[in-house]
Amino acid sequence: MEWFLILLGVTIIFFAISLRHIPADPPHIAVVTLLGQRLRQVKREGYRLFPFYPVIYNAVLINMTKKNQDLPPLIVRTRDLAELEISASLTWTPNKDYAIEYLNYGGENGIKNILSDMVRESFREWAIGADKWPMNWEDVLHAKDEATAMLIREIAGLPSHLSKEEHDEIIQKIRAGNGVQPIPQMGITLNRLNITEIKPRGELAQAAERFVKEQQDMKGVTYVLEQADEIMKKVGCSYTQAIELLQTERGKVTKKIQEIKGSISDDIMKAVVQIIETFQKKEE
Repeated sequence: MEWFLILLGVTIIFFAISLRHIPADPPHIAVVTLLGQRLRQVKREGYRLFPFYPVIYNAVLINMTKKNQDLPPLIVRTRDLAELEISASLTWTPNKDYAIEYLNYGGENGIKNILSDMVRESFREWAIGADKWPMNWEDVLHAKDEATAMLIREIAGLPSHLSKEEHDEIIQKIRAGNGVQPIPQMGITLNRLNITEIKPRGELAQAAERFVKEQQDMKGVTYVLEQADEIMKKVGCSYTQAIELLQTERGKVTKKIQEIKGSISDDIMKAVVQIIETFQKKEE
């Protein structure tokens, strides 16, 4: 009986020391170490046995939740020396089959830094690629889909033996956010990659802003002239008087109606207001 109690006590102490809990919320895995050396052995969440923990066997925990990574805006220069700002984001998950590689690359922080550098370098080479499309900044500005596919190929390292259908399917899934493409050398699975915005910078941005404003101004002028033409036909006045009537009614100028055309009847003003309201409905 005495030996039984001793054995029971030793057994209880052994399990008390060796039984470790691997968190399930958030989900984790544990890379097993033997005398400090990592083994290619992974244990899932729950209570797991690590004999003579932590001296003989130990564990390195890895958080298995998906990592959403918004990259800082990347500045690239195109072949025509224009500067563009590109924003991208991606989602990835540690891959349990390559847990050692994941740890070798520095875990979550290390992988994020590496992916950021890879995206930046890929963009720079693509935007300025000699004798290749895109040719200039306008091509890049309208090439979000092509740039996304390029990035996925570069980062995921898609095999060359894939058929076009297989290749396109992988890219489409990753763009949609349900990709399962492993990247063994980094120990992760790429789930999503998107380019969120491509926009000009510096003088190019200022020129683009001026162009948009000019287009808006021109649209406004055209809109006023169309209304003035309608007023002239229905009221019977000159273009100048029609525009002044229109602008006065809309509060654009402070001139009184009577100053425009002697005496304006209520019927004429009702016609002007009706024309304006008709154009406003078209604008909506």
